[in-house]
Amino acid sequence: MALPQHFMDELRRRTVISSIIGKHVNLVRKGGRMLGLCPFHNEKTPSFNVHDDDGYYHCFGCGVNGDAISFLREKEGLGFMEAVQHLADLAGMEVPQSGPVDPAATEKREARLAAVDDAARFFQSCLAREQGSNSLIAAYLNKREISRQQTETFRLGYAPRTGLMEAMQKAGHPPEILLEAGIARRSDRDNSIYPYFRHRLMFPIMDSRGRVIAFGGRALEDDQQPKYLNSSENPLFQKKSILYGVHLARPQVRDGKPLLVTEGYMDTIAVHGSGVAASVAPLGTALTEDQISLLWRIHDQPILCFDGDKAGRAAALKAVLRALPMLEPGKSLRLMLMPSGSDPDDVLRQHGKEAFATMISNSISLIDGLWGGLAAGHNLNDASSRAGFWQEIRQQVRQISNGQMRAALGDEIESRIAAMRQATRGSSSPSARGSGGAYQPAWAIKRPRLMRDQRPRLILALLVEHPALIAEHFEQIGLLSFRDKMTENLRQTVLNAVNRSASLDEAIFRHHLTEYGFGNIRGSVLLEGMEGRLRHDPASIGIDKARELLAEALKIEARTPRNHATGTGSPDTAPGD
Repeated sequence: MALPQHFMDELRRRTVISSIIGKHVNLVRKGGRMLGLCPFHNEKTPSFNVHDDDGYYHCFGCGVNGDAISFLREKEGLGFMEAVQHLADLAGMEVPQSGPVDPAATEKREARLAAVDDAARFFQSCLAREQGSNSLIAAYLNKREISRQQTETFRLGYAPRTGLMEAMQKAGHPPEILLEAGIARRSDRDNSIYPYFRHRLMFPIMDSRGRVIAFGGRALEDDQQPKYLNSSENPLFQKKSILYGVHLARPQVRDGKPLLVTEGYMDTIAVHGSGVAASVAPLGTALTEDQISLLWRIHDQPILCFDGDKAGRAAALKAVLRALPMLEPGKSLRLMLMPSGSDPDDVLRQHGKEAFATMISNSISLIDGLWGGLAAGHNLNDASSRAGFWQEIRQQVRQISNGQMRAALGDEIESRIAAMRQATRGSSSPSARGSGGAYQPAWAIKRPRLMRDQRPRLILALLVEHPALIAEHFEQIGLLSFRDKMTENLRQTVLNAVNRSASLDEAIFRHHLTEYGFGNIRGSVLLEGMEGRLRHDPASIGIDKARELLAEALKIEARTPRNHATGTGSPDTAPGD
């Protein structure tokens, strides 16, 4: 909306820009300006200048410049009107409306907000009375290891079977407001008004300013349906445009943490509490265009977290396809698949923060997610199916509205397709074919170079020769991180094989390796140069002996501090020496 120039001039006059920027940057006065380290790029010598008199900032290092509004938009991810409203609140000003102001509508909106907030306070007080007791809700919170601090941060509450209506009436909220705010419902039977949420754990849903606008309620008993119940949409709450936890995620992102998009309330609470990443969640539906836009206002590359089962992989592909038309330079998504049947809360409680951080660092790019997700629906060993895959992925890339992004991703896709075509043209050569003449991408034709770390090579050789062991040790393998790039890529490919097919047999596994460029990988290739130090050849031993050697190697590797891509150190002794 267009704002009157006199309002914008007065807003800038009242705004002390250094007080806004000073929350993020340590500023030191230098004459008529203030100086600090630029928050938009890494630097050791301060080159970020702030001028209060003129109300602007400029960095001589990276060239970024702007006023208080642009700073809030770039640094805090606010929209234009959100930034204006924030500054107006600080300055004690009213933002002009685009049309005639309706005092009655404004008053009703404020009444709804007040009612929802009072309801949240009522639910919080009920939960405080239940904690420490033997109640179902106390048992549930203890089971999920939710601390009192987390309940306070997220304003968790308990909706009792009775008592809400009386509390709301005592607070002066008329029934009509409770109905409009989604707190109460009217009975079809006798026209009476009753609480919408009863005997549920309550999750207040807040807007970007931290104001309660709706609720999510979880059932506490098995026969209570539905398991999750959200407020119905109303003038305060449109679930397609809001993300759970958004008001808490922004400060963490400003501190440099990645932004994780989980599938539920509890996962968001657990990730936030870990301090490893910021976290938000959609409200029981697939990500919408509005929510993706909101994510990009907070972080340039949010990471979408999905279950590693078939449904989770389908949801990941659906999210990628929805985001494609919206891509812009510098704005993308990453994907993180959890072990099948596990969620972030499970991993954090069972394996801890460092293991979860490793999984985040192993997230894949949007283009890898698109390629792998679409390829899974085609038999790439068949020429006709392979052509169908090429056609489908090209059609999807053409959906990108931004010309630069469409060209960049199109070039990447064409490069990959060219590699596949080149491999098939040279298919008469043994080097271009894997076992059984299977298709093999060009980047897999070269024999892998001798890898420096011996134990990771042994672990992978055992898994390559005995793929049935991958599922048995999935979580242990997922928590590792090898410093050699090729070794690490192969580790992730092995894990992806299980994610894509729960019933993994030899043929499916070999096809998966081929698809990702490892069609010629065998245990003998991985262990080249180590033959004289090993008592057992992974290819010739039985699965029981392989299981024993793998368990020993994984146990030692898990304690090795060099489990980082940039680690250093001398070669390690492999089990079986």
